[in-house]
Amino acid sequence: MLNLKFSSYYGRLKNFIDNVYVEAEAEKFSPSFDPGLGRVIAEVPMSSSGDVDRAVRSAASAFDYWSNLPIFDRLQCLVKFKVLVESRFEDFAKLLSQSVGKTLREARGEMRRAIEAIDAALGAPHLMMATRKVVNMVRVEPEIDMECVREPLGVFAVITPFNFPIMIPMWFIPMAITLGNTVVLKPSPLDPTPIVYFMDLFREAGYPPGVVNLVNGGGLEAEFLIKHPEVVGVCFVGTSSVGERVYSLACSHGKRALCQCSAKNPVVLMPDAVPEPTVENVVGGFFDMAGQRCLAPGVLIMVGDAYERFLNSIVKRAEKIRVGYQLLEDTDMGPMISEGSRGRVIGMIERAVLQGAKILLDGRKVKVEDAYGGGFYLGPTILDDVAPGMEIEQEEVFGPVMPIVRASSFDEALEVANKRQYGNTGTIYTSSGKWAREFARRIEAGNVAVNMAVAQPHQFFPFPARKKSHYGPLTGQTGSIDFFTDMKVIMYRWW
Repeated sequence: MLNLKFSSYYGRLKNFIDNVYVEAEAEKFSPSFDPGLGRVIAEVPMSSSGDVDRAVRSAASAFDYWSNLPIFDRLQCLVKFKVLVESRFEDFAKLLSQSVGKTLREARGEMRRAIEAIDAALGAPHLMMATRKVVNMVRVEPEIDMECVREPLGVFAVITPFNFPIMIPMWFIPMAITLGNTVVLKPSPLDPTPIVYFMDLFREAGYPPGVVNLVNGGGLEAEFLIKHPEVVGVCFVGTSSVGERVYSLACSHGKRALCQCSAKNPVVLMPDAVPEPTVENVVGGFFDMAGQRCLAPGVLIMVGDAYERFLNSIVKRAEKIRVGYQLLEDTDMGPMISEGSRGRVIGMIERAVLQGAKILLDGRKVKVEDAYGGGFYLGPTILDDVAPGMEIEQEEVFGPVMPIVRASSFDEALEVANKRQYGNTGTIYTSSGKWAREFARRIEAGNVAVNMAVAQPHQFFPFPARKKSHYGPLTGQTGSIDFFTDMKVIMYRWW
């Protein structure tokens, strides 16, 4: 086993192929930082096409044996895997916090969500039975029976982003392998250390060599993986610009693809919302994880008197957020993932000001302890007088910024909310069943929340999205049953 020991430097990371950690044939290495210190903690290999080929061929070789095992034998490995994950919960939470920059509280939340995804995969046989029916379809020929079954397909590529290095792979991998497929994971090069160490838990749980593999790298390595002739499908989570490319590339090579992408999630705040919990929830939604999650609110639309009722309280609550080093238990908000991300968000703030926005809370002025001065910190930022159509109102920030737009009525707020290219989530804060119902019916989003900032469905629900937030005919979570299997209709006649 690769021993997980918390360190200030993890060296050159390895790939995981055939249940063994192996050196990549890499000519280039990319630095992975502790974002709170601004120091390199690992070097990430940019794997060769040969590395990708070895990983895929390992998965392809394992598929025949693995897919023909009874599903309950496959589930025994998953049960052991869950026990192992639970036993290393705090170790991985600490590693996540260090590598991503999220607080320990947020890292523990990611671990809990990852375990919930494993739990959902444990229910795969029951989900399969819900879609498998034997029926007498042809009444004019009563001796004919038809049966619809689902079968695994082969090797799936899983390409994941930096913000949830363990949870997002767990959205896909446990379900894919429980259904009989094999997997090659390509994580983000920004912070792959947690998931690289996590891979050995699959071996320890008893999964045969080749069932789960990992290759490090960037965009070029992802392209090698997508194009590989042995790969039958691709799961991707990331920005819409890349997701569109992944979807197009996969489809052009005859593969299925499920791509979950960018968002600009509108939050409509009605005057009748309950004050205290609403303020706490809104502020947490915008600024937890420094805004670096696709389900984070993207724009706050304040309707009528809500502006006067809530604005001051929201600013005061945001001012109390303690920005600091992510591994300190009393930190409320950690750094951004990289200096490049920080600079990109600051650029969006400055352009918004040039376009007429007014800064109510300026995160660029945030101060942290001298020991952490090299980190990539940006404090909570609140922008007033944001007009519909501004870049900051339309484009995903992926940072700790709350743009505020004013609307005179519910209908105007809904029009503003829907006038964007993304359709991941939508939220309304209200005490009115009428407004909640109208919002749920008319908002153009896959996930809708009433009085909660983050509309994240549990694993036993689908994860739908609309517009440029999603590419592909199938959704994540429960929809992955359809994605990771294909149908076969068997017709019987006996004389």
